[in-house]
Amino acid sequence: MSYEPQHHLSDPALPSAELRRTVGGFMLVVVLSTVFVIGWMLVIPGVLIPREVFATLPPTAPLNMLLTLSVFFCPAVALALVMRGLHRRRMLSLIGDFGLAWGQFRKVVLVQGMVLALAVALPSPGGLQPVQNLPWAQWLSWLPFALLALCVQVGIEELLFRGYLQSQLAARFASPVIWIGVPSILFALLHYAPGSGANIWPIIAITFLFAVTAADLTARCGTLGPALAMHLVNNIGSLLLIGTLGDMQGLALYVVPTGLSDPNLMPFLVLDAMLILIAWLGARIVLRR
Repeated sequence: MSYEPQHHLSDPALPSAELRRTVGGFMLVVVLSTVFVIGWMLVIPGVLIPREVFATLPPTAPLNMLLTLSVFFCPAVALALVMRGLHRRRMLSLIGDFGLAWGQFRKVVLVQGMVLALAVALPSPGGLQPVQNLPWAQWLSWLPFALLALCVQVGIEELLFRGYLQSQLAARFASPVIWIGVPSILFALLHYAPGSGANIWPIIAITFLFAVTAADLTARCGTLGPALAMHLVNNIGSLLLIGTLGDMQGLALYVVPTGLSDPNLMPFLVLDAMLILIAWLGARIVLRR
């Protein structure tokens, strides 16, 4: 196991690798994001969308889901400000070498795409057969906007957790247990959803597993390309192709006819964990890492 390529991401962080600056920078991103989100939510009704339309918008409407994803522009702006003001770096420098990252991204997209195709082709576990959520024509009409919003959501999460936090901590600490473990725990806790009932901790565990595999690929490859590819295709599968009933189903073509709190969802969660490991191994093979 070699994490030597991680230095391509952590070396630029060395001039500002003090722990207090890293913690302060992360907290500042959280505070600024909260302020920006509040402002964004005040701007949407009456400015971007007529108030009467916004007031009658059902939680499961495609537009509502798109607006939910749009708030990720806020932490993107916050991180850009923190990188420039606190670390004197451009946010996109967190990606690593662009040419290398793009090549790695394309390879992992193919692998993750095949894993997603496998997941769709497999019999539905637990007898929960997905049902159509949106007509094809309507789904296709929203797809370009949905993909753009997902790119923003995935991009900022990877830039913040695998880019910023992982590189800052790796510049300060030698042990991967710290610079992989801490961002992965925070990433998993970010997905804490009280409405998930008894499934809440299995969901957090699976999210942690994904975060660790993405962090591992980042450290092995020295760019965010593989993690971005894994994350994007994974979210396309869970948010745009086959979702679950609830407020996040708005842009899904199909949905599993149950919510995240249903104990019958456990076979899906186990399958999800297995597919994450398969995608991670496949990515390591094609990247020879």
